[in-house]
Amino acid sequence: MTQENHTKDQAAAQLSSIREMLAALECNYDRLEELREEAESAEVTFTAEDADELAELEEAANGCESADEARERIQEDPLSVQVRSGWHNPGEESSPEEFEILLCTGGPAVRIMGDLDKYNQPCRAYIQYQDWGTPWTDYYEEGVGAACLAYAQQFYFGD
Repeated sequence: MTQENHTKDQAAAQLSSIREMLAALECNYDRLEELREEAESAEVTFTAEDADELAELEEAANGCESADEARERIQEDPLSVQVRSGWHNPGEESSPEEFEILLCTGGPAVRIMGDLDKYNQPCRAYIQYQDWGTPWTDYYEEGVGAACLAYAQQFYFGD
């Protein structure tokens, strides 16, 4: 395996993890609990469709019992979350314009970069990877921008 493949594979693994955490965040926990109760009840007919739906929801929840727990898992995931502002004259106030969410370091390293709107909310996000002595490289895959943006929107970038 080449160095490029190794670092790109790490970016793919981080993106896969992000997608799993987002699925847990979007899981219908009320329905999951309802199906769990039906599966244990002798009074309710539990169909094959119900069993399939329960399995899908269990997979989406990925061990979480609530949306709050899923959100907490996301917020505890990165190594660091930072912002920076753009060019401005000395003495002028500035506000954050860009963010970085560092997911892993070393060889390889992976981060999510993006832009903030005037309300300090992420409005664009993308993932990058690098290894020792190599430049940061954008990772491309279908849906990567949407997944990174949804992940980044779980963080607070204000004062």
